[in-house]
Amino acid sequence: MLTKIVIIGASGFGREVLWTLHDCNEKLKRYEILGFIDEDELLNGKSVNGFPILGGLDWFLTKDAKDVECVIAISDPKTRKNILNKLEKQKVSFSTIIHPSVIHSDFVQIGKGTIIQAGCIITVNVKIGNYVHININSTIGHDSILQDFVTINPGVIVNGNSVIHTGVNVGTGTIMKQMIIIGKWSIIGAGTVLIENVPELSMFLGVPGKLKKELEP
Repeated sequence: MLTKIVIIGASGFGREVLWTLHDCNEKLKRYEILGFIDEDELLNGKSVNGFPILGGLDWFLTKDAKDVECVIAISDPKTRKNILNKLEKQKVSFSTIIHPSVIHSDFVQIGKGTIIQAGCIITVNVKIGNYVHININSTIGHDSILQDFVTINPGVIVNGNSVIHTGVNVGTGTIMKQMIIIGKWSIIGAGTVLIENVPELSMFLGVPGKLKKELEP
């Protein structure tokens, strides 16, 4: 039996996740894709890349949502967490989506609701939490830990023994040397080279990465 699934978020990343689901089905038919969920009322009744906008989060209260899984395809970690909080009482099931081109060892732990996109390499003894996004062509080195709600944007290199705490957003093309620790809810700007640890609620930018500003909780 196919898994019925909806994608929360119909913007750019949501459409990329739709593409990933199509590629997964090409490899092994697993998903019946019902459409998108989006809180933008202007999208109600419209379609995106051939699939309907089914409604906002209230759709999960309808009978149509019975036995349907979902994935949150919104890259901002705080928004992703807020959506999860809204759905907690509705007992929604979350799929873990891994593109068939992803290379990973048998010694990797991957949490629920996580999305790993095309071309990624996850090496050995890596722990990936819940609701994590790892975008295209990123590499996660040995013994690294990515906690819940982390976003890894395209082309990021995380070297071994690194720890990325809850809700961190790592910008496109960032390179992290080994054994780096990034504190929770921090933001790393695109193209940054990290050679030192990052405190929580901090924005780091540049080569090498330096503190740009402290962030609000």
